[in-house]
Amino acid sequence: MKMIFVSNNWSDAHQQTRLKALAKLKVSILCIAVRREYYKVNSPYFPIIIGNVAHGRYTKRIGIYVRLLHQLSKNVVSKDCLYVLGFDLMMVSLIFRFFSGNKIKIIYEVPDVREMFFATSIRGNLIRWVERSAIPKIDLLVVTSPDFLTHYFVGLRKIPIQNSLIIENKIHPTDNENPHPELITEIPDLNRKIRIGYFGVLRCPASLDCLIKLSQNGKYEIILRGIFMPLTRHYEKAILDKKHMHYLGPYQAPQDLKFNYSTVDIVWAAYPFSDRAIGNHLYARTNRFYESLYFKKPFIVQEGTSDAKTAKMLGNIALEINLKNEEETIKFLCQNLTPDKLSILGKNMFTIPKEKYQITNEYNDLETWLQLNR
Repeated sequence: MKMIFVSNNWSDAHQQTRLKALAKLKVSILCIAVRREYYKVNSPYFPIIIGNVAHGRYTKRIGIYVRLLHQLSKNVVSKDCLYVLGFDLMMVSLIFRFFSGNKIKIIYEVPDVREMFFATSIRGNLIRWVERSAIPKIDLLVVTSPDFLTHYFVGLRKIPIQNSLIIENKIHPTDNENPHPELITEIPDLNRKIRIGYFGVLRCPASLDCLIKLSQNGKYEIILRGIFMPLTRHYEKAILDKKHMHYLGPYQAPQDLKFNYSTVDIVWAAYPFSDRAIGNHLYARTNRFYESLYFKKPFIVQEGTSDAKTAKMLGNIALEINLKNEEETIKFLCQNLTPDKLSILGKNMFTIPKEKYQITNEYNDLETWLQLNR
């Protein structure tokens, strides 16, 4: 038995982390991947590249699907296992299994639910019908947020699930050095500006607009590091003349995480804002949530999200905002982003159990499933 790791974004740090963890399960792995305009990746694995895509351009992916089918027909035999990321690539995998007749297992991981699955259009209805038909045929559904399983697939969509496993975006112990107390930045000088860090994929216009206005207050310094998306790319130029905003460019995860978090006092972990009543923003979990807990940095979350609900359950460790009202958000942050408040939140971070932000036995459960399904 070998595992075919099918990646819809080879440069994605999450997918590279997942691949490294899977490689430790003592299973032979072959990688088939799609490239995107994203972070540069330094991976020890050499995938079969089946194409390059731009974000969201599904109509231009026919060639990728054909090449995936070709590679699967060349490399997959009965009793192999496919670990697939990306709904469209999962559908191609199911089609291959049906027509090839190979007795293979398909594991489908869901790190996000695309907004098209919530659309009220004919296209939205069609994709939901396809989803409802396909998901029960998956041998194992892996989700990165408990809410995807309980609130989306089961609660909202009423889709029967064969087998499921939750592997959150927690820190993998071997990926980072253990954080040390000296990493925690105190604020000894009351005149020093409080530093707010926004790291990762800088995709949220509402967050960037709010941070720009907050930087004009004179009390705060904004540190941006990561990559802008097409929707937010113009912000890179827009912030050049902003005195208290600094864009430090892309970074490598997990190598640069410790440096990123050591430079700030609080982390902007708000999930990209959406004013829709229902959508991915209600279920998904951000990497910044777990990274903030790991590096003992207080953080800012968007009201109504899974991160906000979880932070509230863990205790007084975060500030909750609602980007729907930018004026009220800025007023709230100006009142609460103080040295005294940050000191309280920072001390509370040390009370959070390690298993809330660090991987423990999740991969043992996956390994057990693989052994039982050889």
